[in-house]
Amino acid sequence: MFDYRVSKHAHFDDACKAFVNRHNLTELAALMGTKPQILRNKFNPEQPHKLTCEEVLLITDLTEDATLLDGMLAQINCLPSVPVNEIATSNLSTYALQATAAVGSIAADAVKGGAVSSQRRMSLLEGVNAGIRHLSLIGLVVQGRVQASPALASAVGAIASVTTNGLM
Repeated sequence: MFDYRVSKHAHFDDACKAFVNRHNLTELAALMGTKPQILRNKFNPEQPHKLTCEEVLLITDLTEDATLLDGMLAQINCLPSVPVNEIATSNLSTYALQATAAVGSIAADAVKGGAVSSQRRMSLLEGVNAGIRHLSLIGLVVQGRVQASPALASAVGAIASVTTNGLM
């Protein structure tokens, strides 16, 4: 059904570098119950020890930072993660503003021109991921509102069936 292909680009390695730059690994290692040097080695792509799935999940839970998950998803050519536990129907306008801000930062970067450094590329990808994440949250909030109202859901279903059957 799906054809996942592993990317030739080092998206996960890049995500590990970005994560390390934003977090204190000594404090994180203490929370995880491991030694800081072991954790540093696992983030280093040149070391033989790698992060396990369980460690990535624990790190994401402890830091509430989806960078590692997004890097893994990008590695198999998928879109970034969307934390559905963040969904709050009252936050629709906030999600819209955050998505607009993310798109605005992407546009501002595009206008700059010039060479794209590794840091600039990471910043651009973070903006893209944030935009996708917030637009997805908007879609989930709207879907939840439609499903919460049986009358609205019936009306949407009727309109969808009319438009897909070519009556409009």
